[in-house]
Amino acid sequence: MTEHSCEEVLVRYGSDSRCAIQVDPQRVVAQQTAPTPLDDVGGAARNALENPLDFPPLQQAIVPGDAIVVALDADTPADDEILAALWDVFASRDIQPADVLILQPAGAGAAPPLDPRRGLPAEIAAAVNWQVHRPDDDSSQNYLATSTSGERIYLAREVIEADFVLTVGPVAFDTVLGYRGTCSVLYPGLSSIEAVSRSQGQGHDELEPSDERPLRQLIDEIGWLLGIQFCIQVVPARGTGAADVLAGCPDAVFRAAREQLDSHWMVQLDERPDIVVATIESDAGGHGWEQVGAALEVARNLVARDGQIIMLTELDEPPGDGLDVVRGSESPDDALQPLRSLAPADLVPATQCAHAVNWARVYLLSQLEGELVEDLFITPLEDQGEVQRLLTRPGRCVILEDAQHAWGRVQIGD
Repeated sequence: MTEHSCEEVLVRYGSDSRCAIQVDPQRVVAQQTAPTPLDDVGGAARNALENPLDFPPLQQAIVPGDAIVVALDADTPADDEILAALWDVFASRDIQPADVLILQPAGAGAAPPLDPRRGLPAEIAAAVNWQVHRPDDDSSQNYLATSTSGERIYLAREVIEADFVLTVGPVAFDTVLGYRGTCSVLYPGLSSIEAVSRSQGQGHDELEPSDERPLRQLIDEIGWLLGIQFCIQVVPARGTGAADVLAGCPDAVFRAAREQLDSHWMVQLDERPDIVVATIESDAGGHGWEQVGAALEVARNLVARDGQIIMLTELDEPPGDGLDVVRGSESPDDALQPLRSLAPADLVPATQCAHAVNWARVYLLSQLEGELVEDLFITPLEDQGEVQRLLTRPGRCVILEDAQHAWGRVQIGD
């Protein structure tokens, strides 16, 4: 490959890093570009609340004195701006700050979510309640109903006792749910520790996002049992940004949000490339193994057998219990059964990692120790120069920006 045949492709990764890679454009069969973030998420949220889908404006659905619960997914882009727009609606109906509770599920990591009230005026933020649900505390849950499959459903007491519950979160591809969104913030995250354990899954590689999933069906049933009438969904953009904000009836919002997600983030190819370059920027959920696992899954779904997956990250999060199982195994395949049996908190990213390294050669640019990375059957990269040297190897190439949000399909030549 001669120098004049190359073009420079600038990609972003981590919190604020850039990498200018040189690649022959004739070798690039696809480049997935992340959508540009909205300049004014708050304005988009206010417009969505005033013009919701298949539902009257939110201010017509609430009355003074209502106890309101906002069930907020911690991975929501620009959650502070969205909550500020919500508060404007609440204030216009004389809802008191003390009557509003922002309730979030506990995250998989040890660190608590960032305070979502930071976009509110100081005196309002101090009065609005914010709580992270504890699924291991039986006293924090009440019985809701028994599902059609016979499962007794328990949810956070505050959700069941509220006068009005609305859900806020991202719409996203999900290896277990197919599509994450609408009421997925409610279950299992706002349920019991037993529900969290039962819902742990390794994903469904053989299914497409739109295919039926048992857990997704249960979540939709829970939303119906609870009488959820209104939700806000955010379509992710590059980094921590939002590409759009939709509000209204959950069914209508979910349909519209899924269409946008597919349009922005679905990658469809006619044949498998030899190389996939996947970048990961810090997003609303952070910059950890969950993002890396999701990016590995989409890259593995696209790349040819024994091809190369080149991951550009600033990852410095130590591996969890599931990834430690992979590290301690003789081969990636050997880790899958113990992972199923143990069901650790990082079951999904650990399984995604094991599948990817069993399928292709994975290279990782990160801030982790090289020996730790090698223990995961991954080749560590020291710098951007090593990324460029890998790209001098022959073969067709695909470039995925913010690959953790994408989903990939090869239509021909699987």
